[in-house]
Amino acid sequence: MDTAAFMKDFFERYYRKLSKEYRGAPELPDVPKEMWTDGADPKSEWKPWKLIPATISDQEIEELERDLGVKLPDIMKIFLTTYFHLFDDPVGRNSSRDHFEGIKSAWNPLLIKAGYLPIAWDEDCYIRCFDLANMPDEDHCEICQIDHEALFGFEEGPEVSREKIEKEMKVIANNFIEYLEKI
Repeated sequence: MDTAAFMKDFFERYYRKLSKEYRGAPELPDVPKEMWTDGADPKSEWKPWKLIPATISDQEIEELERDLGVKLPDIMKIFLTTYFHLFDDPVGRNSSRDHFEGIKSAWNPLLIKAGYLPIAWDEDCYIRCFDLANMPDEDHCEICQIDHEALFGFEEGPEVSREKIEKEMKVIANNFIEYLEKI
């Protein structure tokens, strides 16, 4: 499978789906100007936005990995470098102004320590994660979710193990491709 082509297609299909639901381009406040759709009213608080090709460098990805304390799966790198977008849940924003906003807002040191990569925080207060246990075999890295209340019930320390966190995780997809297809 051509992962880059899949990601491009995913974003474009998801954007079309939301455009139909909103009967036009999705609108948000505080949209970066370069993401405004043609004809957006500059005086309006809410502006329709569009996908634009991401201009994220390998150096930015490396910096993100250092900041997060984990190496990103290749498929996640492709996901982050395909389009800038303002999708919220369950994808996580990645705008031209705030690269990696979704993944940064979901980040949690306990999850990283336990071998999970938080990727988005959804509207139902679940943190969505890659289970990195099977890396580098990304086709077998499940996507899981944990209720933020359960996660925040853990206190950081050596007694918090993967096994304890794993008991609170729920598998929602066998891999990232399946996860995106369900969206």
